[in-house]
Amino acid sequence: MKQFFKSNGTTLRLAMGQCSILITLLLVAAFFGLIPNRDQAIIDGRVAVAEAIVSNASIFITRSDLGRMEANLRLVLSRNPEILSAAIRRGEAKAIMMVGDHEANWLVDGDNNSQLVVPIWEGESQWGQIELRFEPLRPQGYLGFMLEPIFLLIAFLSFTCLLLFFLYLRKMLKDLDPSQAVPERVRSALDTMAEGLLVLDAKQNIVLANEAFSTLVQLTREQLFGRKVSRFEWFDGEDQPLIQANYPWTEALNDSLAQKGRTIKLRLPDNSNRTFLTNCSPVLGNDDKAGGVLISFDDITELEEKEQQLRISKLEAEQANQAKSDFLANMSHEIRTPMNAIMGFTEVLKRAYSNRNSDKVQGDSLQYLNTIANSSQHLLELINDILDLSKVEAGQVEVETLPCSLHSIIHDVIQVMRVKAQEKNLSLEFIPEGDFPATIHSDPGRLRQILTNLIGNAIKFTEQGGVKVVTRLVSGGKDSIIEIDVLDTGIGMTEQQASAVFSPFVQADSSITRRFGGTGLGLTISKRFAEALGGDIVVSSEQGAGSCFKTRITAGDVSGVSLLSPEQMTTANKLEETHNHGRWLFKPAKILVVDDGVENRELLSVVLTEVGLAIDTADNGLQALEALDEQHYDLVLMDVQMPVMDGFTAVATMRQQGLQIPVVALTADAMKGAREKCLQAGYSGYMTKPINIEKLLELVAAELGGQWQDDNDSDVTIPTLATENSDVESIATDDSPIVSSLWANKKYQTIVNKFVQRLQQQLNTIETAVQKNEYKTLQDLGHWLKGSAGSVGFHQFNEPGKALEDFAKQQDNAGLEATLARIKKLTQRVQAGISDTEPAVVPRQAAPASHVTSSNHQPVGEVTSSLIGNPKLRPIIERFVMRLEAQLHAMDAAVEQHDFVRVADLAHWLKGSAGTAGFGVFTEQAAELELQAKQQSVEQVKAIMKTIRALFERIGKAEVNDTV
Repeated sequence: MKQFFKSNGTTLRLAMGQCSILITLLLVAAFFGLIPNRDQAIIDGRVAVAEAIVSNASIFITRSDLGRMEANLRLVLSRNPEILSAAIRRGEAKAIMMVGDHEANWLVDGDNNSQLVVPIWEGESQWGQIELRFEPLRPQGYLGFMLEPIFLLIAFLSFTCLLLFFLYLRKMLKDLDPSQAVPERVRSALDTMAEGLLVLDAKQNIVLANEAFSTLVQLTREQLFGRKVSRFEWFDGEDQPLIQANYPWTEALNDSLAQKGRTIKLRLPDNSNRTFLTNCSPVLGNDDKAGGVLISFDDITELEEKEQQLRISKLEAEQANQAKSDFLANMSHEIRTPMNAIMGFTEVLKRAYSNRNSDKVQGDSLQYLNTIANSSQHLLELINDILDLSKVEAGQVEVETLPCSLHSIIHDVIQVMRVKAQEKNLSLEFIPEGDFPATIHSDPGRLRQILTNLIGNAIKFTEQGGVKVVTRLVSGGKDSIIEIDVLDTGIGMTEQQASAVFSPFVQADSSITRRFGGTGLGLTISKRFAEALGGDIVVSSEQGAGSCFKTRITAGDVSGVSLLSPEQMTTANKLEETHNHGRWLFKPAKILVVDDGVENRELLSVVLTEVGLAIDTADNGLQALEALDEQHYDLVLMDVQMPVMDGFTAVATMRQQGLQIPVVALTADAMKGAREKCLQAGYSGYMTKPINIEKLLELVAAELGGQWQDDNDSDVTIPTLATENSDVESIATDDSPIVSSLWANKKYQTIVNKFVQRLQQQLNTIETAVQKNEYKTLQDLGHWLKGSAGSVGFHQFNEPGKALEDFAKQQDNAGLEATLARIKKLTQRVQAGISDTEPAVVPRQAAPASHVTSSNHQPVGEVTSSLIGNPKLRPIIERFVMRLEAQLHAMDAAVEQHDFVRVADLAHWLKGSAGTAGFGVFTEQAAELELQAKQQSVEQVKAIMKTIRALFERIGKAEVNDTV
């Protein structure tokens, strides 16, 4: 029987529900009298019999015939067995006539259903009454209630309908069972699945369950059918009870979207919990709304039980990785500290030797210093590669997304790597392919690292030919993609070697390592960085024919970014090359250097004193605090790890005391999080050791307001246009043409012409902006004019450009109008170039052409400055001639040592400075010298140097007084 109810429980419940409805309707019908009342009909019949008896009795009483009345009663009783007895009574007296055992049957308090009393009338007055005793309609008590007609009707219909409904519903539900619509072979397949399956309707009732789920919850499929899924106990991954709204299948029904990979727990009848990975797929109707949902339950309890073990393993791995990181950080500090002294003092010695006269420089000394510097740099690169690899393996690669100029980054890297390429007589070119965004969104530091590795590798493995860097925009818009190809004509690789080239510590073969050196980490790190930037690096190569490393990265949204043509990018790079030599100028300032390494203190003292800054030193943080108590410092450069008191404690104490001066951390710790740790401790800046002197000076300049001065202007003070009485006003007030100091070099003539054309366009824009008071536009235009004009040799526009920018910031309309007038006047005098024999700036009385050179480059006549006519400019000419003599000695020494990089730098200085001092005759020769030095043409360089020396010897005495 129990098994019967288990297997037919749903059908029985439905049948009982229908019977309940039927009984309710019968009761309502009975209440409203819609069902005939048998008892009332019997009572009505008895009343009619009683009335008939009374009617006859009245006739007999009128005739005073009591005998016949009695005979009539007996006849009635004999014909109506349900009448047990009868009697005629007058008032309260004893009955005058009784038929049957009336005294025994009559009950004083009997009910009206079994006893009737009917009055007998004689005329208008009651004569007496007839008492009739009937058979009771039903027994008294529960038995009588059960024999009520309505109860018997309900009992009969309940039993028969329950049976009939049960049989009918069982047949119908079997036919309507969704599982029956599934073919038997499919049901068998579902039942063989290890994961549980449920199908719910829109109200989350179970309409189908497979054997796995039925076994799990210990219920048959028939018992599960129609059951609310919420009747089970569900929990989330944190063992918190789930409400129905948070069920994954509820979300699938509401959103009509699949819910995948949701973790949920179910409490089973034995009170154990099982964890499932659920996937819920909505069953969509014609209106694309979910009419049901299919749920799969993948039991992952065993995996969850192993989670604790995995957590322990992960913790142990993290601890081991942290120990490795700490070890690497300590080793980095220990290695970088001596490396800082080695590299720093090597750079100081190189600078000192480079600035000495040739007769004081021993030929091999500079070569030895270069060897030390190159070896130190190589060792530092190996250290950095190992540290970067440890970050990559630990999953600690961090990338930023910043606006950056990729073509500028490529140009910077090429400038750095060009020295290595020139050492091997290799070409190194940047070839933009098609229009390219002016800015992209990526990590400039990581891009620079990738390019440095790829270009450095290409140069390393190339013996002849060259290296090309090609860029292209693959797709624009919001999700733009760019490609950077690094192509070389080197040794190439086989297919097998190329497939393994990105593995750590792997090169093509062992002979490659012996021949070229390196750790094999650069490509691994670069590939990881490219992947972190949303791209990848792939290689294609042919042995003996070179390789192509293609880097593809995402560049963010470039839909609103202006596109640069290849010519524009190339022009911008050439302009940058004209300003890559110079020095920093500082106002008087005092710096405190704090480091426990005496070499580091000496290095920083030498470097900073060289640029005119006052330096004090301290061994540790405590001495630094004492020094700060005694006097004021403008900047503190402080190590982190020191004895007595470390840098963190010292800087925290400074901040607590209210000292807000800049404090820059100089640390050998280059591991992840070192910068953030220093900044949180109170440092205002961060720089790793070994110290890069150029970057250090840039950082100090940013903190102290230092200004960069090009070599073009280093010893020649270019008068400004700030006042009416300035030196250049006396030259610029006439109508003589203004010519670019770069015009003598044919390579730059196209650039100069393009600037002149754009200058006229920008002048119209400036005039419109002044009329409309568009200060932001004027500020940008002034900044452009200040920077671009000097880059192409029109230094006369530097000060007006700065004035335009300053007046725009101040919104000074009068100043803007005056500056506009000056720019207009200067623009009218501008012309692109002049003949090779004319000076760079033409004065009122220009020197005759015969005073320069002949066509065979042999000097003829006296060399004079075009500025000699203005006495106020004589000091400028004198300082130039004095420095030119020293620079010529340096050129001769560099030529003897075959230091062509130094020769090119000095020629670059002469090319820019000579024209500014009025000696345009040197410009063409300097430009040719720079070109031949870059090509390392020894004979050509010596010939040009001979011509320049001869020109120098012919400088007129009037220009230099007694200084030559």
